[in-house]
Amino acid sequence: MTDSISRFTNMQAGTELGVSAWHRVTQQDVDTFAQLTHDEDPYHNDPEWARQSSPLGTTISFGFFTLAMLSYFAHQVLDEQGMGSGSDTQMLNFGFNRVRMPEPVPVGSEIRGSFVFAGARERSAGALEFTLTASVEIRGKERPALVAEWLFVAMPTGEAANVAREN
Repeated sequence: MTDSISRFTNMQAGTELGVSAWHRVTQQDVDTFAQLTHDEDPYHNDPEWARQSSPLGTTISFGFFTLAMLSYFAHQVLDEQGMGSGSDTQMLNFGFNRVRMPEPVPVGSEIRGSFVFAGARERSAGALEFTLTASVEIRGKERPALVAEWLFVAMPTGEAANVAREN
């Protein structure tokens, strides 16, 4: 068992793993995401339209952009804790049990991710499936932009193909 995997095996549910740095959501971020996903919408991509027509008076981030930012935020937190992918451990994104987006993210806002260990179960080939409760906070807002139960599989490097066949 690798060091990263054993840390998760011995961790208590509810353990706070950490908080990422703040990231300012720019109009360029949102416009690039729209182009990549072929989903251009004035709520997100037309600042003048949003000033005049949106109840928020500004463009907002896509909810899926906020969701995608979890990877960026998680790398910061897990790498800092020595729990990310490395020479002996591969982390695979296994999906989500639940995702909610209770608060829109206005362009120009700052967001950051926080992560709490929610539990784990052993799998074959020395792998471990674990769940993180992830949330994305908006600076100055009470409600989060996003809350999710995010699943990962951590395995010794070289075992990815064996674990993938299990599913």
